[in-house]
Amino acid sequence: MTEEENNSLPAGQAGAFDILHSEINYKSETENSKLESKNMEVHHHPKVEKKTFKEYLLEGLMIFLAVLMGFIAENVREGISEHKRAAEFARSYFEDVKKDTAALHAAMRFSKQKLAGLDSALFVLHHLTGKQKEDTVLYTQLSLSASVVPFDPSEGTYEQIKSSGSLRYFDQKLVSLMNSYDVQIKRTVKREDIDLKFILDQYLPYIIKNFNSEIPFDDRFLHHISHELYIIDRSKNNMRQMINYVIDLKIERMLVEQEYKKQIKTSNKVLSELKNEYNLSNEQ
Repeated sequence: MTEEENNSLPAGQAGAFDILHSEINYKSETENSKLESKNMEVHHHPKVEKKTFKEYLLEGLMIFLAVLMGFIAENVREGISEHKRAAEFARSYFEDVKKDTAALHAAMRFSKQKLAGLDSALFVLHHLTGKQKEDTVLYTQLSLSASVVPFDPSEGTYEQIKSSGSLRYFDQKLVSLMNSYDVQIKRTVKREDIDLKFILDQYLPYIIKNFNSEIPFDDRFLHHISHELYIIDRSKNNMRQMINYVIDLKIERMLVEQEYKKQIKTSNKVLSELKNEYNLSNEQ
């Protein structure tokens, strides 16, 4: 009804009509609001289709396989990297052991020469007749017996392998050989130190006290003797003491030589294993 029609009604009827109109509008708005709310509920809460147990199991299996394949790929990558790193260490260590072996063979040659000189000196000391030739032999051989050619091992690569934790890259058999080689090196160096200490602390002071030190100098650097050969004390007791010193030197040198032989034997095992494991050769 229009406003003009509403104004034409009596006052009582017009008020009642307005109330009725308001109630109708309120009910209409309420119903529309409920409808909108219902539509919104349907929109935000769609119906979800439930999965079967097999579908859940298949999804879990796919996730597990994906993680497993990633783990395997990472292990393969690390394995390749570790094998490459081990090969690099193996080549470097192989060269170190080769150098050590060559130095050991040189030390062995010197040892044999030194032992032969000591035997010559002992023979003269046991058969002294006072001839100058005997004194020349004594000076020459006893001078040689005071010399040393120390074994200086190459331990750089092995120490690097140990400090970096890279021993785990190598086969257990090779690791055992490497450890044995390192232990033997320490024994060899220690035995050499004992030999050198005896020479420095006991033998050389005795030689300096009883012989002319100019003779070894002439023999080694001038290659001819121009000074007097003499032994200060030729008494029987002193000659006996000299024999004891020479025998002690011989014993110490033979003990050192034993360690050289053990070291060479161990180094040959290490070199052989490295060759087989990493296809290395002495020509590299």
